[in-house]
Amino acid sequence: MKSYKIISASLALLLGWSGTALAQTEVDALRYSRYGVSGSARIQGIGGAQSALGADISTMVSNPAGLGLFRRSEFSISAGTQLNTVNARGSGSTMTNDQNALSIPQVGFVFTDRKGDSDNNDWRGTSIGISYSRLNNFNQRLSYNNTAEPPNTMVDYFADLANSNRRTENSLINELNSGITTYEGLAYGTYLTEFYDVATDQFTENAFPLYTGNVNQREEIQRKGSQNQLDIGAGASYRDKLYLGASLGIVNTNFEQNRIFSEEGPYAALPMYDNDGNISEPPLIDNYSFELRDGFTSRGTGLNLRVGIIARPVDALRFGLSIQTPTIYTITETYNTSLSATTLNPETETYRTVTESMMPGEFSYNLVTPFRATGGVAVFLSKYGFLTADLEYVNYSGARFSESQSNFGTSGDYFDEVNSRISDTYKSAVNFKVGAEGRYEVFRVRAGYAVSGSPYQNADFNGQINSVTLGAGIRLQNFYLDAAYVNSKGVSRYSPYTFSDVVGSPVIDLEQRQNTVMFTFGYNF
Repeated sequence: MKSYKIISASLALLLGWSGTALAQTEVDALRYSRYGVSGSARIQGIGGAQSALGADISTMVSNPAGLGLFRRSEFSISAGTQLNTVNARGSGSTMTNDQNALSIPQVGFVFTDRKGDSDNNDWRGTSIGISYSRLNNFNQRLSYNNTAEPPNTMVDYFADLANSNRRTENSLINELNSGITTYEGLAYGTYLTEFYDVATDQFTENAFPLYTGNVNQREEIQRKGSQNQLDIGAGASYRDKLYLGASLGIVNTNFEQNRIFSEEGPYAALPMYDNDGNISEPPLIDNYSFELRDGFTSRGTGLNLRVGIIARPVDALRFGLSIQTPTIYTITETYNTSLSATTLNPETETYRTVTESMMPGEFSYNLVTPFRATGGVAVFLSKYGFLTADLEYVNYSGARFSESQSNFGTSGDYFDEVNSRISDTYKSAVNFKVGAEGRYEVFRVRAGYAVSGSPYQNADFNGQINSVTLGAGIRLQNFYLDAAYVNSKGVSRYSPYTFSDVVGSPVIDLEQRQNTVMFTFGYNF
């Protein structure tokens, strides 16, 4: 048995590190459930408010009834660039991080069969469409510096984690011999944690206030990936007054995250005790440092169904309503983690550096993201343009994880805790979008505003995202070209680890900005 111990204990994270390498959290559920302003450049220029408009390829993502308003077949493709900026504030210092990405966020075809004016059939036309749309861009870079006071350090987290999971010394020794699979195994193998009471198998944590100063922390996070949807839809027009549509959405998501968490500061090695329980030798006070590298890749496929209706009682007024079923995902994660620590060897009074790695792994699971309902209205101002607005309801607390059938040997209640946190952390929200288009001959100018309602139950924290949009375009007989600019702002909070009792967990304030420039080219035939 090791003869010393660094007295520290507990960090659990909202965004990935947990008791094992499996890292599904409530944050993952929100990542795949919350969308930004999407659609073609025309739609993004009006804040994304399109459920009552129709006749745009991206209508399949919001309200497939809009396919019924097409009068000609159409092809369109979009290209754009997105700049994500994050200001991260920890312990009073703020660090700014930028990440730029080029993409093809939308492409699609609509094939229309429109009845002639001499045809008296009540069903005036049908359209079939296929489109590819980007729902989310996950590219982001984040870094910050922070200070923590014991017993609220990352090493404290490791010890707290071992105690919470009732780990014994023998179980950790067996893990080191057979292959490390947990964070407490990593910490024990690199001499960051040690038992202080063999009889109770308890790790050193808050029992010994032997620290001599603050601990410096730094974290760097690099995220990549996107969430995209392939839609296959159909719509029809009844007497040019009522439009019906449905679309099947096949969602593909890929997300990669790599991060480095480092910590350094003073610690006290475990004091020596005599047979009477008295300290026979004072603890050694010295410095330690470690670097934890954690990376995982998540890839998944989901399926949803959307149905919608648009009513046009008079030419100048349209109402739209659409419902989307929950999206059912099957997701596979691969992960790898290593920990390198430099600590003082109390037997030789020299420093040593030890590196341990978890066994690379793979884990599959299911995720169901919430049902969505959207209603909208559009008012047309003769040939001069239109005004449009949407309201969307999403119950973020309804997301649920479950185990994949392929994970034999795992307990059936593995996701009970994270599903409970989803219910306790999130709530239902209403997203609001409003936009306008002005027309002069073949030219178009657009503006919009969108609010993504806060998904958090905590009333003290406003997780709302506000977007301001601008756009312009030109419409000719057989083709069109549109441009859009979207500026989105929001705030969030990030905890690199969370203690079993939550108290003492560090909180990093994040101010996030996203600037998007997008162009869409379309051809009618």
